[in-house]
Amino acid sequence: MKHQNKALSKKSALAASLYAMTLVSGAAHSAFIEQWTYSTDATFVADSATWSSGTGVQIESGYELSWGRSPTANPNPGDFQNPTSTSSLNRSALTVGDFSQTPETLTGGGGSLDMGSVITDENGVLVAGEIGKGVSLTHWNNVLDGGFSTLTGASIEDTLTLTPLVPLGGGSQSGPVLTFVFKFQETPNAGNGSGLCADGKSATADYGYSASGGGCPDLFGYQNLNVVDQGFNYDGFNYFVSVLTLNADGTLDTIGIANLEDNECTTIGLAAGCFGFRTLETTETTKRFGFAISSRRLSVPEPGTLALMGLALLGLGATRYRKAK
Repeated sequence: MKHQNKALSKKSALAASLYAMTLVSGAAHSAFIEQWTYSTDATFVADSATWSSGTGVQIESGYELSWGRSPTANPNPGDFQNPTSTSSLNRSALTVGDFSQTPETLTGGGGSLDMGSVITDENGVLVAGEIGKGVSLTHWNNVLDGGFSTLTGASIEDTLTLTPLVPLGGGSQSGPVLTFVFKFQETPNAGNGSGLCADGKSATADYGYSASGGGCPDLFGYQNLNVVDQGFNYDGFNYFVSVLTLNADGTLDTIGIANLEDNECTTIGLAAGCFGFRTLETTETTKRFGFAISSRRLSVPEPGTLALMGLALLGLGATRYRKAK
């Protein structure tokens, strides 16, 4: 009888030990993720670009949309990074760069396997370690001959891959891909018949229009896409991904992407309340994007950003979530 009791005791101890291990293992795989590593990229969707009628050569690739004088012309090939004072010899372009690199790159896209790490925000107030640098979009806005065909729109897909770092996770989970269908317009430098730009400002007084350059900014806009507080669940915990517009030093400019003026939206064929940005004449304008992971929704100032939209970014963008194995 004593031997039987000892056997039962050993079995009970073993069962208790296995049960405890199961609890520990379960807890390890259900931990709140405090920090993530990530990679992000954005590409122009193949064959999505639309162009106005005209001459010149248009190039469409994953990281570049460009137009104007042929880049292989001989002599004087068109080069959007090195414009001349002669409009018939120039090119303009939109390019995707990598803001996470030091120094940043303005062409060639993002997509490096390990772009850094980001801490999960828990109080709704973003600080430096909670902002992940992502891709950039640059408009090389050069003076072009009026006869050249120009870009009028295209689509961008932006992807984000997250890997738990603290603590490490397991398995995998995919999120939705976000596609920005945008409108683009090279506006008249001198403005309308009254010399006003689409935002109501003076082409001359506000934007320095003259025979040698300056004038109304060109417009990039989109609508019907939310990039703030996209929710996902990871091992039983809820998180939110939000696209950020960043300053050149990596600090936060805007949660989401700001609105254009209603008349600017109308000018590029979108409804009032669209989102986007302006690009100044005769220079390159770079918009830098990042993202944040939060355990609660981020507050967004009204009405200037995507708070009015409620969509799930540029992901930025297209968002995929990957757990480490």
